[in-house]
Amino acid sequence: MPPAHRLEAAFRAGPPGVAGRDAEDDDAADADAAPNQVEEALDAWIARNLAALQERAEQGRSAFEQRLAEAGQGLPRSARGRIGVRVRPQRADRATPGAFSIEWVTYRHVRTASGVVYLSDYIRKGDGDRYPKSAFRGIARDWQRPLVEEAEQGFGAIRAAARQLAEVRTRFRAAAKRCRELGLNGDSGP
Repeated sequence: MPPAHRLEAAFRAGPPGVAGRDAEDDDAADADAAPNQVEEALDAWIARNLAALQERAEQGRSAFEQRLAEAGQGLPRSARGRIGVRVRPQRADRATPGAFSIEWVTYRHVRTASGVVYLSDYIRKGDGDRYPKSAFRGIARDWQRPLVEEAEQGFGAIRAAARQLAEVRTRFRAAAKRCRELGLNGDSGP
C-alpha cells in the first residue's frame, strides 16, 4: 500500500484503541515507514485536501457572484455596489504547497489617458478566520450585506480548515526536526 494511502487510512481509523483498532492490528509496514515516507504521504494528503478546499472556495465565490448579480438585476448600475471576492494561490516561498487565500475586495475604475483602468482594493480581514461584519460597513450596500454574511460564513470555515491543514504540516516537520536533533530517527525498535 503506498504511504499516502496508509496515512489516509490511519487518519480515517483514528487513534489506536478506537473502533476496535489496537496496536497489534497495525500493519508492520506502517511501523517501519521511514520519516521521509510519512512526510511525503502527509504532504500528499494535505495537498489533496487543500485542492478540494480551494475548489469549494471557487464554487462559493461563483455562487456569491451569481446571487449578487441576480439580487442587483433590477437596480441601476450605480446602486449595484462594488464588492467582490477572490480566491488565489499563496505564492510566498514559505507557504504550504497548495495554500490559497480567500479575500474580499472592492472594485473601482480610474480614467486615464489610455482609457478606463479597473483596480481592486483588498478589505482588511484582521485576526481570525473570518472577516468581522464591521469590515463591510460602508462598503457593502444594505441589500448586499445578507449575501456577504452568508458567503463569509462558508469562507470562514474553509479558511479554518486550510489553516489547520497547514498547522499539521508545520507541527509534523517541527516534531521530526526535534526528534532528529535528539538522535531519534524512527528506525530503531522499541
